[in-house]
Amino acid sequence: MDAFKIVSSGGRISFEQALELENFSLHELARAANARRWAFSEPGSVGYIVNRMINYSNVCMARCKFCAYHAKAGKVAPFKMSDDEIFDLCSDAAARGAVQIMLQGGLHPDFTLEWAERLLSRIKKAFPSLWLHAFSPSEIVWFARGAGVGLEECVCRLKNAGIDSVPGAADLLVPEIRRELCGNKCTVEEWTDVMRALRKFGMYSSATMTFGMGESFRQRLEHLKVVRDLQDETGVFKAFIAWPVSPENTLLEGVVERAGAVDFLKTLAVSRIFLDNIEYVQSGWLTEGLKVAEIALHFGSNDVGGVLMDEMVVRAAGIDNRATPANMRKVITCAGFTPRERDGLYKTIKLFEKNGS
Repeated sequence: MDAFKIVSSGGRISFEQALELENFSLHELARAANARRWAFSEPGSVGYIVNRMINYSNVCMARCKFCAYHAKAGKVAPFKMSDDEIFDLCSDAAARGAVQIMLQGGLHPDFTLEWAERLLSRIKKAFPSLWLHAFSPSEIVWFARGAGVGLEECVCRLKNAGIDSVPGAADLLVPEIRRELCGNKCTVEEWTDVMRALRKFGMYSSATMTFGMGESFRQRLEHLKVVRDLQDETGVFKAFIAWPVSPENTLLEGVVERAGAVDFLKTLAVSRIFLDNIEYVQSGWLTEGLKVAEIALHFGSNDVGGVLMDEMVVRAAGIDNRATPANMRKVITCAGFTPRERDGLYKTIKLFEKNGS
């Protein structure tokens, strides 16, 4: 199969053809991924967003085997932020130039749909211009179950309270993997139903993939096929983000080896080649660091994601990568692209010169 020829002509790679990509060289994958990436708008620029991540609790009933952050993992003491603490962090972020707040805290028994509505309404009333990228599909399913309502009603109520979009937090959309590693989270079907509900009410999400948990290449492609098929159906995804699991301090430590930079770049390129209907693919600096993120911009990526002030989940696994807006612009310019500060819908706020100024 000539993947470059298919992609450069705008063609779609079938699932069977994509299986052949496992044996492609890094150079071949980069060439095909970049051909796909350059087919989208603003090909010479790379986006980033100034945002804050608020991980408001680590008490989580999901207890995923690949997570070092939940309290039962024993690496971080149990905690739960008060509404006032969350509000103050939003206020500080706004004062520091953030345009987006990410809110995620897992499946906490005290956090209900009514609580989420009160919190969102309070934040949105005080900071109407802050884009609230909040909760995850599993959290939304948790809220709906607790309130005894359907997913569509739950999503509608969250939107009315002030939520703007939802992080895709998909882990791996492969039933046997989910049952083994994160069986208390939402099912694949529930995840896709949340996405359909979001789109019904005019909202968007991202699609993510956590890999390196012992899955096969075919299973990674099965995940990507769920994402591509749902995007064909709904158009709900603004971006795709892939990152390798960090097994340190988790139940996977000693069971799987951490995926290296080569596996990350290959997975990123395969994702870009296969996902022909998602415009933005992020380069995953949080787990891989800024240097690898720079290289990833030549493997199909066209966005470096957010600054993520105060992110704590990945740090619990012993990884402490950090970024500033200036760091982001430097990564982009060093890779030969023009930095583009963006908003939560990936629209341009400011286009910088190629030197980052």
